[in-house]
Amino acid sequence: MNPHSLDIVVPVLNEEASIDEFIARVDRLGYAGSLIFVDNASSDATVERIQRHPRCRLIRHTRNEGYGASVQHGIAAGDAEQVIIIDADLEYPPESIPLVLAALEVHPVVYCSRFLGSHPPEMPAFRRLGNRLMSGLYNALYGQRVTDLYTGMKGFRRDAFPVRALRRDGFEHGAEIAALIAFSGQRIHEVGVDYQPRQKGSSKMRHVPEALKLGFYIAAYRLTGPPHLQRTTES
Repeated sequence: MNPHSLDIVVPVLNEEASIDEFIARVDRLGYAGSLIFVDNASSDATVERIQRHPRCRLIRHTRNEGYGASVQHGIAAGDAEQVIIIDADLEYPPESIPLVLAALEVHPVVYCSRFLGSHPPEMPAFRRLGNRLMSGLYNALYGQRVTDLYTGMKGFRRDAFPVRALRRDGFEHGAEIAALIAFSGQRIHEVGVDYQPRQKGSSKMRHVPEALKLGFYIAAYRLTGPPHLQRTTES
């Protein structure tokens, strides 16, 4: 695949411990020039390390604007036909990027499921249960069949749904993008990935509050629809 037809959006916040390895592994795949990092006001050496790689694009926030805002700004900064969102903490292997791209040749939207990999993901039981409940709620309300709604790695064709309609700045972005996909008439296709808990740095997500927020927005969007969707698609 031509790397110029791909944007890889990578939200980052204090990932100096893993960023060099992440870039090296993407570079070995031939996609370093597709990387768009969105730094959410890191206080460590993340930005300096990214700047050592001139082929990577970098967007900097002067304050923590939230994960969803980083995704929005990364998508808006590119114009490639295909977009992949992935975290830089190496929990999702960059080596799965070609797998996602191959699936995008057939499916407009592809989610990477930690529960369809070659081995069960290493995560606490309460996180497994929470993900199952949220995925089940989404499936029941939107007619989908996903196993990992809150995946941190996904890909889509830029014209699959109105990406400019994204508004949520926090981790509830996951509910918003999933609702927009469903309202656009798309079905989410999943591919399995071998998830590995982060070995370096610390997670930025508070899992229980964010899971509750995700469930709220999944239900709210089903009842009302994203209030900005109609205005965006008609403009």
